[in-house]
Amino acid sequence: MKPNNRLTAFFFNFVLILSSFQLVASDNKFESINIAAPSSAPFVFKDEKGNAQGFLVDLLALVEQESGIKINIAVMPWPRGVHEVKVGHKDALMPTIYTDDRAQYLIYPKMPLIEFNTVLLKRTQDKLVVDDITQLGTEKVIVKIRGMSMGKVFDDAEKAKVIKVIEVRDFDHAIQMLATSRADLVACVDYIANFSLKRLNLLDKITTLNYSNKKVPAYLTFSKAYAEKYDINFLLAKIDNVKISPEYQALVVKYLK
Repeated sequence: MKPNNRLTAFFFNFVLILSSFQLVASDNKFESINIAAPSSAPFVFKDEKGNAQGFLVDLLALVEQESGIKINIAVMPWPRGVHEVKVGHKDALMPTIYTDDRAQYLIYPKMPLIEFNTVLLKRTQDKLVVDDITQLGTEKVIVKIRGMSMGKVFDDAEKAKVIKVIEVRDFDHAIQMLATSRADLVACVDYIANFSLKRLNLLDKITTLNYSNKKVPAYLTFSKAYAEKYDINFLLAKIDNVKISPEYQALVVKYLK
């Protein structure tokens, strides 16, 4: 075969290989994603009609508009959401704090969806100061939402049983226990606490204690099967693009201020 013919044959084969690769890649370009999300206003919650609402819901609605990806969000208790992702009924979970246990079955991207502070709530009249959660002891009862991670320091103290923690189904139940003196503290994150205390008109009766200045990142995490099949970085790039938009800043003001 002459050199020119060889060169032509090489490029022809290269184009065929590239075309077939692109065809496979296009087959794996996801068009939809099903996300499980625990009820955690203002991030995710149900309205009076049972529809998903909240900061993260509206954020991903903006992503859906820009990318064309169909994003379905189902609001459910945290334990059920974890189960749904584990068995493959849902593709992703949010907002998810990192733990070593969760990393066994979830893929964490490099960048979080949002960051927040973990806080403790107390009755305003109580003369209680908490500088170090690990030194609080087991005499004080702390209530938190079932399955919610409060960051490594809190979670490790809970596992080691150096603090006494009771888990309940939702934030309103936790606040009720605090208000009726069945608990001494409620463990939560700042955005959830502020949003809920305003809604319940309790800002003058409940005080927020900041026991850590370290921000805790929370992620949109994916099942391993989903992350292996699809390019999740495409979706993450779309989320980053939306975060620099005026519409995103409007959501911050609406839900987080």
